[in-house]
Amino acid sequence: MLRWHRIEVLMTQTSQFPDQPVPSADLRSVMGFYLTGVTIVTLAGPDKKPYGLTVTSFNSVSLSPPLILWSLDNRNDKLSLFQNTQGFAVNIMAADQLALCKKFAAADNDRFLNCDWRLGAFGQPILENALANLECRPWAEYDGGDHTIFVGEVMSIKQNEGKAAAFFNGKLGRHEG
Repeated sequence: MLRWHRIEVLMTQTSQFPDQPVPSADLRSVMGFYLTGVTIVTLAGPDKKPYGLTVTSFNSVSLSPPLILWSLDNRNDKLSLFQNTQGFAVNIMAADQLALCKKFAAADNDRFLNCDWRLGAFGQPILENALANLECRPWAEYDGGDHTIFVGEVMSIKQNEGKAAAFFNGKLGRHEG
């Protein structure tokens, strides 16, 4: 009984929101104050060529089953690679890998050139010396407005010690905590 009452109260409160959400620029500005880690999401394309990009929109979803999520701008020209892949890897980047994070964020198409990497247990490109590598198989994909949200089931983990790369207030840096 209490559960239904709570839902009714929430529905009543929701109806008092304004017709329009906050402007995109305002959300971008305030989210700049949210410290995030930095990852590079990688995959082996259909031609087995490695591809990857820097991603800060990453989070855990569930421990059982072990699920993570990340999102990609729908304007990214490689979106279909991630929508049609059999797997991907999330490489959690270390503070001493800031140059690599910038390289994978740039428009350069040959991001793996002069980069230490190997194929993981499930055939996905794994970046060496990252704080962690998580090989995942696709679990779900969701419409997230101007982004696509990818949920992956974690099939393999490798973890190292070190300090984390961080993104805060529009700047790439290191988290010393």
